[in-house]
Amino acid sequence: MKIAHSASIRVFCGEEENEAEVTEGLKWLVPLDLEKEKIVIQRHNALGFGDRRIAVFEVALTKERHVKAFIENLLQKLPEQQEQLLMKQLDSRIDDQANFFVRFEKEILAKHRDLLVTDGGNCYHVRIKIASFPSTKKSAVTVMKKVLAESLNK
Repeated sequence: MKIAHSASIRVFCGEEENEAEVTEGLKWLVPLDLEKEKIVIQRHNALGFGDRRIAVFEVALTKERHVKAFIENLLQKLPEQQEQLLMKQLDSRIDDQANFFVRFEKEILAKHRDLLVTDGGNCYHVRIKIASFPSTKKSAVTVMKKVLAESLNK
């Protein structure tokens, strides 16, 4: 069963942060040989408050097998209590266009390779376009409930 059409992961890195550590965390989330699969980590520069320089790193996955591998990897690495939290918050994490959003604490992921769901801004942002018909919030919630329930029952 196709779970999603696409996925993207984005993270902001301030000039005082270790870019290599942050991008390695991004690579840890995507269980593919990025070079072999021709997946590019895009880097953009931005200015924050007080003209603070910020690097924005983003990976966009659009091939079905890439998206599937990413989601399976994410569910495998996600601690059970975090999966249960997502299950409880599912309705607020899916928008009207069937996009599922979750954020993971940046420092914990980058330094310790662990996933902690957060609502804060210093994080890895994940957006997954759920494959549901019709493409509505209600049907996307149904799909994600099934995916999370199956993962929790493993």
